[in-house]
Amino acid sequence: MIAMGIAATLALQLVLAQKADWDPRDDGPGHIDVSDYPAAQQKEYPLFRVKCAKCHPVSRPINSQYSPTEWKRYMKRMIRRPNSGINEEQAEGLYDFLKYYAGRTSPK
Repeated sequence: MIAMGIAATLALQLVLAQKADWDPRDDGPGHIDVSDYPAAQQKEYPLFRVKCAKCHPVSRPINSQYSPTEWKRYMKRMIRRPNSGINEEQAEGLYDFLKYYAGRTSPK
């Protein structure tokens, strides 16, 4: 019983250790209203929320002002992170979502 408790504690510490350090963008909004987004982007939004929250608050990418080119580079970095759980197909969907989001939020 004690060994199971120790194992659970160590597992929790490992998960917490994989989280990124605080960033100022973490304090911004953590949700996007995608109700008027095209169906393809609405479909990718839940994946975005789950995968991005594995390592940092969802507010971080939401409050990042990256161009589509910067998102492509960022996604390549994220897919290589240990335990990201992002496969190539998911990365493409996430990129499509982020590219669309960047187009909506970039200054005109």
